[in-house]
Amino acid sequence: MEEPNSLIRWTIFVFGGGDAATWGAFGIAAIAFLSLAPGRHRPVRPFVAGTIVAVCLAIIACASPPMPIWFQCVTGAWLAVTLIEVRRKPVPCRDTAARPAEGTLTTSRTVLWYVPFAWLLTALALELPFHFWFVPTKPISTLLVIGDSVTAGLNDGEDTWPRQLSRTSAVEVLDASQPGATLRSARRQNALLANRPGLVVLEIGGNDLLEGLPVAQFEDDLNQLLTEVVHPERTVVMFELPLPPFCAAYGASQRRQAARHHANLIPKRLFANVLTTRGATVDGIHLSAAGQAQMSVLMQTLLRDSLHAGSGKYQRLERSGLP
Repeated sequence: MEEPNSLIRWTIFVFGGGDAATWGAFGIAAIAFLSLAPGRHRPVRPFVAGTIVAVCLAIIACASPPMPIWFQCVTGAWLAVTLIEVRRKPVPCRDTAARPAEGTLTTSRTVLWYVPFAWLLTALALELPFHFWFVPTKPISTLLVIGDSVTAGLNDGEDTWPRQLSRTSAVEVLDASQPGATLRSARRQNALLANRPGLVVLEIGGNDLLEGLPVAQFEDDLNQLLTEVVHPERTVVMFELPLPPFCAAYGASQRRQAARHHANLIPKRLFANVLTTRGATVDGIHLSAAGQAQMSVLMQTLLRDSLHAGSGKYQRLERSGLP
């Protein structure tokens, strides 16, 4: 396979990284606000408003934001009421004094006119925390790596990002990553690490997602893995998975389990940025030499206050001998 062209890479970044969902949310809020603007000649006709809302909803669905079910239900109810109100024609009134003045809003429209602001702020409040990264402040002396072929590489001896990180930082890196690893097989990687204390980096779950593992099984396997990985002498960070269209349930389950086990999520936008940088992959998924270098720089940036400059030690752990 060859690396995707620029348009495909941009599309993967915008949708997989979650930016498209934010754009869609702003679009819905704007069109809902304009559709209820006062005045006889409104800037947006009902048909146009409905079409734009439908397009924005499709964009959001393709971006797969892991929004709570309650928020999705509230959004559906609000949009239905808004579209009904936009299409509703004013009832003729013979009493001129009782008729609303030109350029004013009825009570229902007044309420609906302000709702887009509250809805958009709520959407941003739910999603934006997952776009920021809490930088560990305690010095890191040991880095424990659990991952699949994105981290391990496709061939033995590749200069992967854990190897590079050990050369640029005074940290001992124990790398148990394996090509083709899944959430279930990653438990064997954790066994190789033998409960060593340190910072654990999890780059795992992509194979389960791409293979179409049922969401319930995905969440159960992730729960079991984190149960075994997390303990008081470890800090656990996990790459949030960039999601294909209509795969929000996987992202929601990953966020739930991360919160349950107090694991820190690395924003998927950062991961998607690496995967979609020109020359960073050999096939759109597996990292090239340039991609491994970019991933190493990303990890140094994320852990900047916890890593000391210098040269450390790298150890590759093999799974031979394990069941």
